[in-house]
Amino acid sequence: MGAMDMKVTNARIWDGEGDAPQSRDLLVRDGCVQEATSRPLSAAAGQILDVGGRVVTPGLVDAHIHLLLAGESLMHLDLSAITSRDSFEEAIEKAHDSLPDGRWLIATGWNHTQWDGQCLPDRTWLRAAGDRPVACWRCDWHSVLVNDAVLQLVDMTSLSAQQHIMRDGHGDVSGVMVESAAWELVNPIIPPLPAAARDEAMSLAIDVMLQHGVTAARCMEYRKDIESHFLPRACSIGPRLSLVQLDRTLPLETAWRHEAAWTDRMFLSGCKAFYDGTLGSRTARLRKPYADDPTSHGVWLELALNDQDEAWCTAVVESGLSPVIHAIGDAAVGRALHVLRDVPDELRPTIEHAEVVAPEDLAVMRGMRMSVQPTHRAEDAAMAPARLGDRAKYVLPLRAMQDAGARLSFGTDWPIVPIDPLATLRAAILGTDARGQPFFDEQRLSPVEAMRASTVDAAEACGFESGLQRGQPADFVVWTGDPFTDISTASVQATFIDGKQVSGHIPTSQGACHE
Repeated sequence: MGAMDMKVTNARIWDGEGDAPQSRDLLVRDGCVQEATSRPLSAAAGQILDVGGRVVTPGLVDAHIHLLLAGESLMHLDLSAITSRDSFEEAIEKAHDSLPDGRWLIATGWNHTQWDGQCLPDRTWLRAAGDRPVACWRCDWHSVLVNDAVLQLVDMTSLSAQQHIMRDGHGDVSGVMVESAAWELVNPIIPPLPAAARDEAMSLAIDVMLQHGVTAARCMEYRKDIESHFLPRACSIGPRLSLVQLDRTLPLETAWRHEAAWTDRMFLSGCKAFYDGTLGSRTARLRKPYADDPTSHGVWLELALNDQDEAWCTAVVESGLSPVIHAIGDAAVGRALHVLRDVPDELRPTIEHAEVVAPEDLAVMRGMRMSVQPTHRAEDAAMAPARLGDRAKYVLPLRAMQDAGARLSFGTDWPIVPIDPLATLRAAILGTDARGQPFFDEQRLSPVEAMRASTVDAAEACGFESGLQRGQPADFVVWTGDPFTDISTASVQATFIDGKQVSGHIPTSQGACHE
């Protein structure tokens, strides 16, 4: 046996196949797995990594994040822990006092369904900021609360957004802008962070990924951001990134990608369309009305609203990219299944979220890639009975989807929820809500099924190679406990990409290698 970069020894390795970790040595050369064997191996010139009997798995893959947005959110006011109006207003006042004059106050993460009373905030909650423009994004990023300083800048005559401008009981604008009102009226007038700050945000986000054991991800980004903040890092990014273009107006522009300097660790893989909104904003499109609002089925958005979604899908396929569809309500999921039914499998068509799945759609789900977020299921459990009534049992029915032959891949949707793949695994394996209480726990998956959806199956959906077999990239994580027997106490101790430790700390030693 010749020289090698590293031998991982005293390890229990799950390589992406089988039902349990096995005692093995892992040999790494030139950033790839050279061998994984149960035969004891001793080393020649190279690093020896003794993991002390711990479990080693392929690196975790997050199949759905918004990386630049996530990084920027780390630099804004976080309202995710807010539980009342008083604490909301106190947080706004404190942030206002800390900002220089002229700077917008941007906040993220509020979730009224987690508050006592579950009342929506309104612009009066932002009075402490005075005349400073304030935009507070709801946790799902499909609604934004703004103050009077922002409303003065908004074109309130836009007919396409009128239905999504929320009003109070007197007919006055409440300050909450939903869906197209948020994205078409408010978002374009929010000043972007300076380029240097956005670069810093990217670096922060990447560090957080690695700390959580995420070695690869599929990122939903706009073309201008891909060109300005991703491509310059193509050769030095660290984690592997499969990019999905969010620009979705027709005619679709994708030819630009042929001039880009992609690498084997960063490439454009797909284009995304939005069919509907979210359960939290009551804009997910349902087949039957909402239980707590019998006048509403939710909404169709953008291309689906204008019946241009099939033309969009054809354009994406003709460009050789993957059609990726945001579909949360059961009507949207059913429509996405229909539109994607004839897309060539090698393009990896994907439905994102699928938070409400009608039983009749399970029969046509076999073989379809479903990129889902178990932490959304856990968070939405609190409002599901009110929103859906008896249909709450159909909120992301993982077991039924798995048994129907769907190809599940897990993600977090960061920054909609924190990038915490451990929370994702726990939600899928334990079948609990955000408070740890059972939520239709007959839908939970086995630890191996959940781990596959977080590693090799997620990687396949994104267009990556994954697994700790010969020739595969040596991307792996070392666990403090055994995630296959007790996910509630397991955590990531160290993260490796191409056989190099990029987060955490496990000492290595020098050795000599021969069989």
